[in-house]
Amino acid sequence: MDDLLFSLNTVLPLLVMMAVGFAARCVGWLDDASTHRINACVFRIFLPLLLCFNIVDTDLGESFDGLTLLYALATTLAAFLFLFWLVPRLCRDRASCGVIIQGVARSNYAIFGIPLVMTMYPQADTSIAALMVAVVVPVFNVMSTVALTVFTGKRSKPSRVLRDILLNPLILATLAGFALWWLRIDLPPVLESPLRSLGSVATPLALFLLGASMDFQKAKANGKTLVISVLGRLVAMPLVFLSLAVALGIRDVSLAALIAVYASPTSVSSFPMAQQMGGNGDLAGAQVVFTTALSIPTVFLWIYVLRSLGYLA
Repeated sequence: MDDLLFSLNTVLPLLVMMAVGFAARCVGWLDDASTHRINACVFRIFLPLLLCFNIVDTDLGESFDGLTLLYALATTLAAFLFLFWLVPRLCRDRASCGVIIQGVARSNYAIFGIPLVMTMYPQADTSIAALMVAVVVPVFNVMSTVALTVFTGKRSKPSRVLRDILLNPLILATLAGFALWWLRIDLPPVLESPLRSLGSVATPLALFLLGASMDFQKAKANGKTLVISVLGRLVAMPLVFLSLAVALGIRDVSLAALIAVYASPTSVSSFPMAQQMGGNGDLAGAQVVFTTALSIPTVFLWIYVLRSLGYLA
């Protein structure tokens, strides 16, 4: 019963915040344009501030978990490379291949994953969740760009790809957090206090907007490929890589961070990226919607099973 309550208490708050956003969209308080604009603020202001201060507040000397970070880097790269080989053999539509690859391998870690870890361990040191951004987000961005470029034929200049990666707000915030920590710089209270308050908005607002962004109409024309994407993202990825993590002895908060990496739904940003690079935009949008909706019961099950087996304290 304790394991069941732990799992419910982890997932239900996320579901409630998403449901409120979905309801606000249904009654007409939000539309596509307003949701997009507010989401831009989350990605460029609120979430970067949250990540930055998470790192600043971390005692990296004691909590740095190199094994988990290295494991996440290696397995994320391996997943992309395997999908580069597998997906073209399952799908003949090249405009959909790159979309499927990023839909399966690229999780919505920053928006869904970090709140998940913080909800599971509200009193513990969850700095591993913030540090994971510096590991997985660059891989997500680079490999997704490569996948869409290879399978759509719409090429981007290497210099532009590199610029987009380096100017990613999450990457910049991570670097800023490390710089402030390394140099032992204390911001003046008149500046730090409001910035921390803004950062605290990131988690509930991001989940609210994720619910408001769900549109179930985009799935009609992509049934078969959508099933492949959803099963790959929510079942195959966590089954393979969480099992390996457990075998390596990764436990508790570190394992929770990996649950966030592998069991989270497809990244919201994969949809506009696919549209801009000539991929199957309808499939990309449907992947986000259905993996987000179905991740609630699947994440619950992963947490429940791992806690029941004693791998999550």
